[in-house]
Parts: sequence; structure tokens; C-alpha cells
Amino acid sequence: MDKKIIFFDIDGTLADEYTFEIPTSTILAMKQAQANGHLLFVNTGRGSCFVEKSILSLPLDGIIYGCGTEISYHHQTIAFHQFPKDLRKRIIASSYKYHLENILEGNTAIYYPNKKLIDPFVIHQRLHYLDEGFPVRTYDLNDDCIFQKMATWYQDEKDIKAFMNEFEEELAFINRNGFYEILPKAYNKATGIQETIDYLHIPLENTFAIGDSTNDLTMLNYVHTSIAMGNSAKELFPVVDYVTTSLHDDGIYNALKHFHII
Repeated sequence: MDKKIIFFDIDGTLADEYTFEIPTSTILAMKQAQANGHLLFVNTGRGSCFVEKSILSLPLDGIIYGCGTEISYHHQTIAFHQFPKDLRKRIIASSYKYHLENILEGNTAIYYPNKKLIDPFVIHQRLHYLDEGFPVRTYDLNDDCIFQKMATWYQDEKDIKAFMNEFEEELAFINRNGFYEILPKAYNKATGIQETIDYLHIPLENTFAIGDSTNDLTMLNYVHTSIAMGNSAKELFPVVDYVTTSLHDDGIYNALKHFHII
């Protein structure tokens, strides 16, 4: 069988975004795919220091973290791209200036602003990360944290717009309906795939990607065969090659079965 490489998003694709549950059928499908000689990668917006053990215990050959800013293959880092120091300092200063809940995601820690959090999802997420034992830290106005990506919540539209205008030449902004994922302009989930297949010498025609949200669009548009979960954001459906069933309706298993991966 011709070796394929499949890239999976985490939240909403492999695991429930709120309960973090991974369907049994998903685990079974991944084990069968790997046994058939295919390569399996997670391609996530998350940094390497805050991925659940339940994800890390899946049958994986590697992980692309932080929307293409860090790549691991068989537990070895093969690529790492972070913000330069000057840009990091300016981002932190402007996060306070515009009253943003800007979560800074690095490979050694995830940083929350040292102030009272307002957004309920941010509060819930932070508690979950603490429960998981992730390295959760805080940052103040004059701190220098090392990070390669951000997730940014806001209370006033004018504040996030002002922040975006200030950094439009340097940063890419992904609208996630209520918050933004923000990363260096040069990187995204597609560039992570490109670096990975170049490193592994795998042709583009052997690539698959499965996702559910707007931050998956770059990888879905890049790979040869793109798959959206049935529970995906509506923006994905017109651009993918195939729509599988939802996460809790054996979506991963059915997708891999449809394309004869298993």
C-alpha cells in the first residue's frame, strides 16, 4: 500500500473541544492506519507545552505545534520558529494598552496576563490547563516571555482592531468567532506540513488533512486531499474534498475508511 501522511487537528477533530474526550473509534482508526504503514501527525494551534497526555498517547509519528511554528518527529524537534525579542516586547506592551486578554503560547510555558480575567472561556481554559499540570504562568507589562503564537480575547471591537492595525505588517490574524489566533505572518498549518513532508521526502499527492475550524483552512487548502468534520465551521464545507460525520459520530473512522486508509 502506498504510504500516506495524515494531519489531524485536535480540538473538534480528534477530541471534544469542551470535554476533551477522544472517541474510541478515533483511537481504533488511528491504530489501524499506522499498522497499515501510514504516517500520522497532529497539526494543532497549541504549543508543545500544553497538549494533553491523552493526545500524546495516541499512535502518532509527529506533531506540528503552534500553527506551523514548531515541528516534532518521533519526539525530536526538527523545526522551531519564535517571535524576535523586540516584537515580543511590543506585543506585550500593546496587549496591556488595548486591554486584551492575550494568551502567549510558548514551548516551555503558556502565559496569561497578570490581571483579573473576564472572558468565561479563558477562565475555563486556564483552570483546565492547571488541572492538567501544564506550565501556566503570568506576565506583566515589562516582562519578556518567549512565545511563538497567541490566542487573543477582547471586550471591545475597537481595541482588537487597533491592535491588528498596529501589527498588520508582522502578524497573521485568524478570526475564531470571538477571539483571534495570532502568529508570525510567515507560518501557518500549511507551512508546517510543507516543512514536514520536505523533511520526510513525501510527495504532496500523498497528503491528507482533517480539520473542523477556520484555523485549519490553510492546511486543508494545501494538502492533496482535504476532509472536514461534520461538526466543522461552515466556512470549511465549500473548500474541502470530503465531509465526514461529526466527531462523536465516528467522523475520523469513517473518513479513513472512505479513503481506504484503513
